[in-house]
Amino acid sequence: MPDTVIDTYQEQMQELQGSLPGWDGARSNALDRLRTIGLPTTRGEDWRYSDIKAIRNTAFGLMKTPARNPQVPEALCDVAARLVFINGRYHEGLSDLGDLWQAASVRPLANHLMANAERVSEMRQGGDGINLLNTALMRDGFVISIPAGIEIDDPIEIVHLTSDADSTSAHIRHLVEMGEGASATVLERFVGDDTAYWSNSMLQARITEGATLNHVRLQEEGANATHTATAMVSVGAGGNYHATNISLGGSLARFEARVRLLVDEANATVDGVALAGTGESHDMLVHIDHRMPNTTSDQIFRTVADARGKSSFQGKVTVATDAQHVNADQSFKALLLDRTAEANAKPELEIFADDVKCSHGATVGELDEKAMFYLTSRGIDPTTARQMLVEAFTDDAFDRTGNDTLADGIRARVADWMLNHTGGSND
Repeated sequence: MPDTVIDTYQEQMQELQGSLPGWDGARSNALDRLRTIGLPTTRGEDWRYSDIKAIRNTAFGLMKTPARNPQVPEALCDVAARLVFINGRYHEGLSDLGDLWQAASVRPLANHLMANAERVSEMRQGGDGINLLNTALMRDGFVISIPAGIEIDDPIEIVHLTSDADSTSAHIRHLVEMGEGASATVLERFVGDDTAYWSNSMLQARITEGATLNHVRLQEEGANATHTATAMVSVGAGGNYHATNISLGGSLARFEARVRLLVDEANATVDGVALAGTGESHDMLVHIDHRMPNTTSDQIFRTVADARGKSSFQGKVTVATDAQHVNADQSFKALLLDRTAEANAKPELEIFADDVKCSHGATVGELDEKAMFYLTSRGIDPTTARQMLVEAFTDDAFDRTGNDTLADGIRARVADWMLNHTGGSND
């Protein structure tokens, strides 16, 4: 990583001093570590499928407020609240907290740290250069705290819009805290224009006893964007973390989920769909760490790659020595729409206990010619038949979103992607 790039980020960090109460020391420590280890390269096992040379050798500026606000996309379903961020900054005028503030604590990260200085030490810095840069340069985000026993029926939507941001980056972080027995759905959406920007986000969640967090991500960045995102989640006794990641945009997109199951009966399901268009690279990495006995996890990932597109999945399950009676499953299937497409899979099981049930499977293939023949022989045109097969292939990864209307909205976005990548039309 060139010194000139680090020096530029050093200047940006100095510019941000004082913007988040109590965070200046963490910024400096993170940048010092980044100067030592640099941004990841393909030589690192976790990054073997994501070549981020373009951002490793480029000093991105801090995003500025665009001259004109971009259009906020329509909601996929009824929402409890909508938090809108434009170029990495919260926009109160376009947001709507609804009645959520009466049931939960929802406030900007800066306000949270100002009122709770001791909470700074609980925020994760991350283990690689991408997370460290988020720590060094983050300047906005929200804290969502759902009190014990409170159930929020409709999703809390966080919309990240990027516009007119060529050669700049935004580093944002959200915290989600689930009280005992609470439940909520957090929907993150990422939408951008065709400028060459970098979106680098992190969501940190703590799920306590008996609580449930449904975390849904819909990534539709612009065609020239780089998207990196990390979820760091800890789950307590009887707690549930359900994640669904849908990756549809960006030149290079990567989502990383690191989940720790800390107490008996904790559960995690992490699912994902990535659709890589021509020349795009989509990478998903999941590490579920079973620390205690009687914990469960399940993963369902489906990827589709078009001409010269690349999809990659790395799924690791770790079972600690004393974590007996663990049940962990992992399923990955990739579909290639062109002979020049590429799919990579790296499932891993690291088991130190002897009474567990763990399994994984990975398959890569092309569209079923017999199924295509069956559909076309019944009067369905080849383009529509192809769309139907791809939508059916990805469908089982949407079953655990926790909201049927939201799942249908996501399916509609997948259908739109297929229309744009098969020459179809809405007529």
